[in-house]
Amino acid sequence: MIRVLVIEDDVRIAQINRRFVEKVDGFEVVGIATNGQEAHEHLEILTPDLVLLDLHFPDMNGLDLLKHIHQNHPQTDVIIITAAKEFDAVKAAIRGGVYDFMIKPVVFERFQEKLASYQKYRQKMNQLEGGGKQVDQEGIDQLLWGMSKAGDRDSYLPKGIDKLTLEKITSFIHQGKEELTAEELGRRVGVSRTTARRYLEYFVSKGELVADISYGTVGRPERVYKSTR
Repeated sequence: MIRVLVIEDDVRIAQINRRFVEKVDGFEVVGIATNGQEAHEHLEILTPDLVLLDLHFPDMNGLDLLKHIHQNHPQTDVIIITAAKEFDAVKAAIRGGVYDFMIKPVVFERFQEKLASYQKYRQKMNQLEGGGKQVDQEGIDQLLWGMSKAGDRDSYLPKGIDKLTLEKITSFIHQGKEELTAEELGRRVGVSRTTARRYLEYFVSKGELVADISYGTVGRPERVYKSTR
């Protein structure tokens, strides 16, 4: 379960946020803080995984608390939920390392979407941490963009990489063939040798293929690709 602390000075809104959280599988509210003192005490005692944080309080600045969280509770992530729409506040929150930002009033569907995105982020982070200290480009891309909806991710594909062609080539290269050349891939999937090589190099950058040089018996050396799986 992902443990959530709600920090909101309006008790009514705090209870709405609590009910929203508890309607999403995999999350539980471990506390509600309505002022600065409670916020600091709850953070210290409860050590939540996620904080839902308002920005405006009578006795504190939410951005200052955000800074405090990242300095003193680095394992705790923050989603801002606020009526503040000032660009400076949004910019400061993003630069302060906030995971996400929601403007009040928040409907449940949007709330659920944000929590689901965060849940996938946590799962991917745990998976990468379990795999050791190093991470490849694909892992970084998934952390940055992979938690969004599929349509949003597609817009971050590199120039010259088409989603449908990528899926077709992905299926082919994962069939377990030992070595593959751009010419052979192009012939198999119906694209030019140049296009095939561009996609193969893309998979090299993601860490799914490694490239080598095959000298053969005749002709010039040829670049070959092998799966890392």
